[in-house]
Order: sequence, then structure tokens, then C-alpha cells
Amino acid sequence: METGVNPLLEIKEVTVERPAGPGEQRIGLRRVSLVLSSGEIVVLAGESGSGKSLLARLIAGVAGPKVKRLAGTIEMAGRDLFGLTPREWRKMRCGPIAVVAADPAVQFPPDGTVRQWLRDGIRRGGRAAELREEKEWSDYFYRVGLMEPERILPQSPGDLSPLTVKRLLVMRAMMVGARLLLCDEPTAGLDGIAANRFLELLGRLREETGMGLLLSTGSLRGVENYADQVVLLYDGAILESGSPDHLLREPRFAYTREFRACDSRLGDLSCDLPVISRRAVRDAEEAIHEKTSSRGAETTG
Repeated sequence: METGVNPLLEIKEVTVERPAGPGEQRIGLRRVSLVLSSGEIVVLAGESGSGKSLLARLIAGVAGPKVKRLAGTIEMAGRDLFGLTPREWRKMRCGPIAVVAADPAVQFPPDGTVRQWLRDGIRRGGRAAELREEKEWSDYFYRVGLMEPERILPQSPGDLSPLTVKRLLVMRAMMVGARLLLCDEPTAGLDGIAANRFLELLGRLREETGMGLLLSTGSLRGVENYADQVVLLYDGAILESGSPDHLLREPRFAYTREFRACDSRLGDLSCDLPVISRRAVRDAEEAIHEKTSSRGAETTG
């Protein structure tokens, strides 16, 4: 599909430090740059600790005060996110930016009903006057595949299935007019069928609303079925990126190929579990450090 000329999200040369222990800091992201357009799905992939979730938290303004920016910018629709005040960040997360956590239960209050949670989100998103009546909510329920709003509204989110809870988070993003959806491990907690249904919903979401989606995941399984661009991170840096077809069929690095192979289904395995070889890891380390060092020299030269 065609995307807008002006990017929705533009990340330029972002480098940050993160806590590594009592009184210690280490580089969490190394000169990360990427562009996401409206109506596009970009997947951030990588091992635990690769920086994918840290980048998503930076975009959402929830990385925490101990994460220190050393360089770079993040702009959404031309607005510098690093320049926002805490109050402005809260407003962004109530409207333009929506988040679906890996464990969506943490995004719901421990007490209360879906009805109360939705009303609070609509109020914070500034659409209370437009969506005052519950009958005006029905179309949103149907668009995310929830056919019985009258049954769901009085329930506690904790009593609903994981897929229903994730659908509700997407629905609230639509109701407040979010332009960017950040989704951490979109299929976490879902079985195979539910995972496919949720990914199908995300695909329809971008088609129907033009919303941009940034998904972070520890797996490359099936990304060719829904992603427009895949960005593979290693040790806080982008190792390689591109369209799913290109990245999966012609990876530049052995690490990329072996990372994907580590996601084989257990039933596919003949004996030993697949691992990433030391040589592939060494080549990846050399590549990212050479890349970031050369960029630094260009900047200071």
C-alpha cells in the first residue's frame, strides 16, 4: 500500500545509556535510525537485551529517568518527542500514541469494569463529548471482532481471554484517534489461532485507519505475512533491516539466518536445540561496532 510522503515517526541516530547495575551505566542503543510512515507496519526484532523494547519505551516516554540520551532525535509528525514535558507525554499516550504491552493486564486497573476503563480512556483522549453514549461504541467493538459489547462492558478485564483484552486495547486506540500503535510481543500469551487472529486485526487496523504500527518481537516467525519492514537489532544497534522477503531470503549476516532458525517449532527439531554460533555472534559484534564507530568519526571529522 502507498504511505505518506512525510514520515509519521522518524528516529535519527539515537544513542542512550541505561542502568547496568548499582551506579553503573552501559550503552543501550547505538546510533539507531529508522522511519515509519502512516499505514505501515515495522517490526523490531532481536534477542532479549537487544534494545527493541528500550526503543519502544523511549518512543512512548516511559523509559524512566535513569535512561540517559546521549545523542539523536525522535520525531512524531515533525514534533520532537524528547522535548515534551511529563504532562505533554501523558497527553500523547492518551491520544496520538497507544501502547499494547506484552502483558496487557498491566494496562488495566486492578478493580473496575471494561465500561469504566473505556470511559476513562475516552475522557483522557478528549472524545467524551463525541462518544458519550454507549450505543456509539458498538461499531468499534465490531471492528475489532468483539460481537457482544453488552456482555463485555460490565466485566472485569481479568475475567476476559487474553485475545479479548488485546482487542480492547486496540479498540480504545481507535476510539481516541491514535496515530501510532506500539505493540510489545504482539502474540505473547496467545495460542497459534489467537495469535493469527490478532495479527490479522493489526493488518486490518492499518488498512482501515492509516495508523502506523511498531511491533517489537523476539521472533521472525511469520513476519513476511504482515510486516512492511523488519529491523533486526543486536546489542543496541541495527544489524540489518529491509523488507521481510529480502531480509529473510538474502540476509547479509549469518546471525540473521541463525536467529531465525532458533525459532523452529519443537516438533520440527530432530535432536539438538538450534543456537546462534559464536562465529555469527562475533561477526555481528564486529559489524555493529565498526558501523557505529565509522558514523561517529564522520560526525566528528
